[in-house]
Amino acid sequence: MSEKKNCKKHKTYYLVDYENVHQTGLNGINELEKNDNVVIFYSQNADKLPFSLHSQIVETKAKIIYFEVDTVGKNALDFQLSSYIGYIVGKNSKNMCYIISNDSGYENVCNFWRKQGMRICRIPDISQVKRCEPITKSEIKEVLNELELENEDMDFVKKVLIRNIERYDITIPQIKSTVHHELIKKFGNERTKVIYSAVKRLIK
Repeated sequence: MSEKKNCKKHKTYYLVDYENVHQTGLNGINELEKNDNVVIFYSQNADKLPFSLHSQIVETKAKIIYFEVDTVGKNALDFQLSSYIGYIVGKNSKNMCYIISNDSGYENVCNFWRKQGMRICRIPDISQVKRCEPITKSEIKEVLNELELENEDMDFVKKVLIRNIERYDITIPQIKSTVHHELIKKFGNERTKVIYSAVKRLIK
């Protein structure tokens, strides 16, 4: 068997906390492709699908999986959804995972798995997936051009941003703090205020 055939193709998983987001969390499901997997965790507290949403689920190209959660104990659904991520990583560590929920508690889960090198993000609904896309060098360049920095200073800021934005071992607030600290060391407080005010929107 060739090396190419042995190589697993990574997939994208959308883990839906249906108890938290209900039908709005599935907005955008009709835009998914056949390599996408939507795993819906629901309970007796939230097990109703509007007919319009049911039609979108039937028509989507994505694979749909349902898990009815036995809600014995507090946060039962959260625990089971979180543990499923380990199963996804076990299948292929390069898989991308989106947790569909408004519950900020999942950020602890995301931060843990990012430190292990996994690509994972929490969003309120499937249509918001672009919020998790990595920042591009062209976007960085566009912001830096607004600042009219000297080439040497522009290169420094660009390297600081790229080096820190691509980190998965620390949280977004920690990335912002690190970038701010490095800019102050280079430019001092006053110049950093102007530069950081422009670049902080790139850190998301």
